[in-house]
Amino acid sequence: RERAKEHRDRALRLADFCVCLGGDGTILWVSGMFKGPCPPVVSFAMGSLGFLTPFDYTEYKPVLDAVMQGRLKMGVRDRLECKVHNDLGQLECTHIVLNEVTVDRGSSPFLTNVCVSCNGRFVTRAQGDGLIIATPTGSTAYSLAAGGSMVHPDVPGILLTPICTQSLSFRPIIFPDSVTLKLEIPVEFPNTASVSFDGKDPITLKKGWSVTVSNSKWPIPILSRAGDDHDWFHGVMECLHWNTRKAQG
Repeated sequence: RERAKEHRDRALRLADFCVCLGGDGTILWVSGMFKGPCPPVVSFAMGSLGFLTPFDYTEYKPVLDAVMQGRLKMGVRDRLECKVHNDLGQLECTHIVLNEVTVDRGSSPFLTNVCVSCNGRFVTRAQGDGLIIATPTGSTAYSLAAGGSMVHPDVPGILLTPICTQSLSFRPIIFPDSVTLKLEIPVEFPNTASVSFDGKDPITLKKGWSVTVSNSKWPIPILSRAGDDHDWFHGVMECLHWNTRKAQG
């Protein structure tokens, strides 16, 4: 197992280019493999087209030819660096996410309480099912389902979206990508929480534990058919049927 890990790590260090076969989830998996610099990624959909898989797998020959000839557009997708600290301030783990980091109540039947701070300054406390911190790329995923805004991937920002908060006035907000956000489980409440990273690797957050989130210095370059503008709006309209309605005179 150790030898296999060494071979994999060496292959990742030497990779100049990455081909994905699958769906958007496959790219999330690739993003998790490359904690640091990531080579350009071209994705082929094996089923329905997604936001990050603009090419059908039947097109692989002309698309790969276009890659080698430098005829494809390349967009850069921001990622988030997430650090989990325990109640003593010790680092437990670090994760890189392309879509979102989610702090929720996990399997607990009770509401969770999460304190939010920005650049060391207290912002608010959320009581409910949890919070989502998302990238612009992740704005069309879980964050959107929870009522967050859709954000173009070229807009530099970090989204904070509540999940079923017990409040009539907690609205999703977008921070500049230069800030550092901290989500902390207050010690004065008995409940715990759970944190997951792009829907994977869940960790229980005990009282006093926290998750610090900031923009990663290593974005992921993704090759697209006609640039982020075309591909993103195509995904919004084709995958989400954005503003689809019958025209009225």
